[in-house]
Amino acid sequence: MRSSGSVVAPMWRRIAASLLAFLWAIAPARAEVSELRIARQYGISHLQMALLEHFKLIERHATDVGLPDLKVSWTRFSDGPGMNEALLSGNLDIANGGLTALIVLFDKSRGAYTGLAPLSAMPAILMMRRPGVRSVADLNETDRIALVSRVSMQAIILRMFAQKALGKDKATVLDALTVPLPHAEAMAALIAGKSEITGHFTAAPFYQIEEAKGLNRILNSYDVLGGPATYSVTWAARRFMSENPTVIKAVLAAIEDATRIIHDDPKRASEAYIAAEGSSLDPALVERIIRDPENIFTTTPQKVMTFVDFMAESGTVKQPPKSWKDLFPLLQDKGGS
Repeated sequence: MRSSGSVVAPMWRRIAASLLAFLWAIAPARAEVSELRIARQYGISHLQMALLEHFKLIERHATDVGLPDLKVSWTRFSDGPGMNEALLSGNLDIANGGLTALIVLFDKSRGAYTGLAPLSAMPAILMMRRPGVRSVADLNETDRIALVSRVSMQAIILRMFAQKALGKDKATVLDALTVPLPHAEAMAALIAGKSEITGHFTAAPFYQIEEAKGLNRILNSYDVLGGPATYSVTWAARRFMSENPTVIKAVLAAIEDATRIIHDDPKRASEAYIAAEGSSLDPALVERIIRDPENIFTTTPQKVMTFVDFMAESGTVKQPPKSWKDLFPLLQDKGGS
């Protein structure tokens, strides 16, 4: 005959499980963060981020979705790898930088960190001081090309150019010529002409300033990518996004708002950029850059897989996203590529 204890124990386990489920259902939702720690980089390619900070757009949209007390704290970085370190150490919630830094972090974290939204599709331009350079084939061992990091957009694009010009097994042959430098420092060094720097692979507004100083535009990333491709993006931990859906909703709405400002009122956007950067640039120059049709401010992914596929084939990443939708899980309704 079975003892009563053998019946009672399973019954109490079922009651306990039901009670836990009930308590879970009626428990208040986990509070979202009260402070959002967000970073941005330098340059017009990250223009929406400057507008978010200058116009306090995240705070405005947070109020609209029921988070009137959300505090937004901003920091500045000169490269994507530095932001990734801050994310991994828990000192940052949302990063901003070049697409390739996101692809590297997605790979290393096995998808634990993903894109939030793209910001722009803009060309990367190689500027040179040394006369006679017309292509990567003209570079020699004395050249030194400044770029923000060796996993930056420019570094990967330079490898694409090398592979196209010199052969499939030559993608990394120019890596030895590169020197990691923040854009502003690289521009100053190239213009001064008193250092080892003979070239600068950069983006707006740096190459426009260098061109005005008489330096030569050599390579345009659109030539090797086949047209406009996503340049600047934002990204965060997948867990942070899932645990803070209302905050993320406010951030995405703010980015779309900033993008509308850029499209509808380039003059206002240029003035805000200069104010946010504390820049001495001519507002008319910034407005011209914003209006230039080769500079596209959009949250729709463009040619993302061109970068992913190249980085996977060249061994830069081992576990890449299979689709741009894996890299930007919140943008499934976008007609991206």
